[in-house]
Amino acid sequence: MKQWVKDIAKVIAVTLITVGLSRMITYVPLNVSFFASSSITDINQFDIYSELQQSQGIMPFENKVVVVTLPHNASRYELAEALFMLADCNPAAISVDIDLSGEKDAEIDSLLKEAIRANHNVVFPCKLDCLADTAEFFANAAELGISRGYSNLDNRDRDNAVIRSFTPFFINGTDTIFSLPLQAVRQIYPEKVKELIKRGHKHEYINFLVDITTIPYNEIPDWADMLKDAIVMLGVDTQADLHRSSIDMQMLGLNLHAYAASTVIGSRYINSLPPILTEIIIFAVIILFVYYNIFFVRLFSRTSGFFVRTSTYILFFTLMILSYVIFAEYSIYLDCGWFLLAIAFAPWALDTYNICNIACEKIRNFAKRHNITISELCKLPLKIKNYINNKSSKKK
Repeated sequence: MKQWVKDIAKVIAVTLITVGLSRMITYVPLNVSFFASSSITDINQFDIYSELQQSQGIMPFENKVVVVTLPHNASRYELAEALFMLADCNPAAISVDIDLSGEKDAEIDSLLKEAIRANHNVVFPCKLDCLADTAEFFANAAELGISRGYSNLDNRDRDNAVIRSFTPFFINGTDTIFSLPLQAVRQIYPEKVKELIKRGHKHEYINFLVDITTIPYNEIPDWADMLKDAIVMLGVDTQADLHRSSIDMQMLGLNLHAYAASTVIGSRYINSLPPILTEIIIFAVIILFVYYNIFFVRLFSRTSGFFVRTSTYILFFTLMILSYVIFAEYSIYLDCGWFLLAIAFAPWALDTYNICNIACEKIRNFAKRHNITISELCKLPLKIKNYINNKSSKKK
């Protein structure tokens, strides 16, 4: 058999071992119930890149979004008080993310409605019966000039899931309902919303490349200059609203909305390659990597282990650095986390193949020395079993 045919067979065999092992390693912790509850299983390469970018403190766009927090047990009166203070600061839009679906007080509600009228472009969540989400606050929202948005965070169906993206809008019958951050942006940057819709993505990655300022509501007057012409995310600072994100394991939902709004305002979208293209690139590189190592094994048999492992580390770190540079410079996310794991196991796969190959060679040599065909050799275990059974029956 020609050498190149053997090489192709070996490359395919080692590649399948590598891919199968890496797929199994990634499948188990993400799908077995014992591991699924572990926080570490929901961290991926995107989170590493986001953390590295955030740590550099690069802010290429001016941040026009500010978070204002109320106490965790805030009442309607405190919400009205915060809105009155914000009215003096002239923010561009106010997004209110507070569930006030409990008992109402006519006098305080009247004050709250007055506070809403004192501002403009106030966005409240709305209720979607089909999605069973947050409560609608006022039946006469249209009369008060309140814009409605849908308060949503992706991945809420899983406890402790990392939130990396947001859903721009929902289609409810003939009605398009925008997410809460997008509805707030829509009040002052309608062209940015149109740009986002043209992208046609069901989910958008949140770009965390800005610093979000968080202000307690009682300090609103002290930050009037920053709040002027800004989008204000107004909500409650509560443990119940903490989520895991790519850069912080304890992030307020308000901050996630703020990062999402900032992503849209600055058009700082993060793109990713189509999954099928990513898979093709991954398989192509793995095959080239395996063949490259086989070449060294043949050329330098005594030091092949050194070359295999050294080239693994070099390729591993080169790909990590290259992926980070592409993410940082072009906002393109290369989903190659599984590929990195596959490369890490490639030396083991090569060793496994070589051991099997050596074992097969010894078996062939044994059969040749004793003039036994391969088919007869395969029947040898059965003959041994029959021999043992016959010996046992004679003893009885």
